[in-house]
Amino acid sequence: MRFTTPEGLARHGLTIQEAKEWRQKECEEGRPSGFEDFLRAYRLCLECRGEGTQVVGVHWRDADDIERAERGPVADLIQHYSLDNPAKWPTQKLRWNYLYETCAVCGGSGKSSG
Repeated sequence: MRFTTPEGLARHGLTIQEAKEWRQKECEEGRPSGFEDFLRAYRLCLECRGEGTQVVGVHWRDADDIERAERGPVADLIQHYSLDNPAKWPTQKLRWNYLYETCAVCGGSGKSSG
């Protein structure tokens, strides 16, 4: 899964609003640009979108309060294990969450090498 959070951009001193304004300015100057163009312009890693990590699956606690984790497509795992069912959550704070790993392309820096 590839996404960008406000926190991920903030690591690089940027905001979502700055990305929107940059893209609007590019468009007004006749250069329609997407978010990946913004990432390139600010030399951020395209693979992790400047986050430094990538989502590789999910982790959760099962009904026996045992920590579980599995790699794979998040939507498929949520459906397979019924993780969207509140009855499966031991508490409101112990739901499922994303399983992350450090981005292999940028080594966790969020910056592009090029």
